[in-house]
Amino acid sequence: MSEKQARDRQAILDLFDRWATANRNKDIDAIMALYHPDICSYDAVGPLQVVGGADYRAHWEECLPKDADMIVEMQTPTIRVSGHLGVARFLIRCGMRDQDGTEQVSWMRSSYHLEKRDGQWRIAHEHFSVPFDIDNGQAQFGLEP
Repeated sequence: MSEKQARDRQAILDLFDRWATANRNKDIDAIMALYHPDICSYDAVGPLQVVGGADYRAHWEECLPKDADMIVEMQTPTIRVSGHLGVARFLIRCGMRDQDGTEQVSWMRSSYHLEKRDGQWRIAHEHFSVPFDIDNGQAQFGLEP
């Protein structure tokens, strides 16, 4: 790996750290600062896709719990960088903890397409998914890495 690729990889790791912290803090401004204005998201929570920063911001506002804490625990991302493009993937334990301590959380798959514009890495596409059982069509929320 070249020195430039190592710097870019570290910048992307830092971006994911900021993303996780902003998510746990429910700081939508800090979250949205990490995305390109033309973000396309295939979130685990409907709709089928969300395109554009304004619509994705509204999606975040709808999805973040008002009276619960966010749980965001990411495995170390696998990152590949070439020029101004990067891809990343990792498993993420994501959900919420109610005020009584009850957790609604599961492991999900996560993949990202990142672009570097004006010297800054931003998320251009993300995809979260939960595997499903092919025999019964049910989501497999209880899987562990």
